[in-house]
Amino acid sequence: MRDKLAGSEFWLHALKHQIDDIDFFEQSYKNRPETPFPSHGNQGAKGLPLLTSLFEMSLLLYSAGAPIEEVVAPGHRAVVKHFPEIVSNFGTTMPNGVPWHGYTTTHRFIAQLVLCKATQAEAAAFFEALEQFDRMRDADGGYDRIWAAYRLYFGLPEVPVTSDVHWPEAYQNLWLAIDPAEPEFARPHHLKKFVDGWYDEMASELAAQTTRGENLGENSTYVGYWCLEAAAASVAFGIDDRELRDHPHYPGEWADWARS
Repeated sequence: MRDKLAGSEFWLHALKHQIDDIDFFEQSYKNRPETPFPSHGNQGAKGLPLLTSLFEMSLLLYSAGAPIEEVVAPGHRAVVKHFPEIVSNFGTTMPNGVPWHGYTTTHRFIAQLVLCKATQAEAAAFFEALEQFDRMRDADGGYDRIWAAYRLYFGLPEVPVTSDVHWPEAYQNLWLAIDPAEPEFARPHHLKKFVDGWYDEMASELAAQTTRGENLGENSTYVGYWCLEAAAASVAFGIDDRELRDHPHYPGEWADWARS
């Protein structure tokens, strides 16, 4: 087990329920014209629980100590196959389209692209789907410098940048870690500051998180608190992560596999 908060019995229980959820959501998504998805008022939202469940399955498998190839598979399917497919099938025009999923979730998806070793073509399909949303309608509209940097990492065309960092309280240190203007020796320091503050920022906003893990009962949806964004930055931009190897939120083994 890579996660020490929960024991093996919890992970066995959680894996079974996650598999059941994925099976249910997959059937619901396949039968979307005939079977309205419970508690969602639009058709586009029906694909989102499947995407979320697959993404969280990767986190759960990593927490439980599965081989990295098994860890990668569901998350890769979520961001590379289902996200572009769902957007293509439903569009983003409300009320029947796919709702905007937010800034932090997009960060998590982009990190998953890096950690799953997505190809340039797969990354291009993801960003093309992302661009179908009207991202200029609120505070996290358009490309900030971090998203734009990842486009360049995948060899995609440069895009106009609308802001430095959309949520600086949470992500400013991540940007400093990858900012080309920063000296090399400072990058690990910025990345560590980002990881050190990541959980508190995410938990305070209920962003990019599952149910908090303090009560790991039968109904807990805890899958582990892994800062994929930091691991992806280390892999994509060659940042030394030795200071982070013992951090409880840093998925070091996953980063090692992604850079191999």
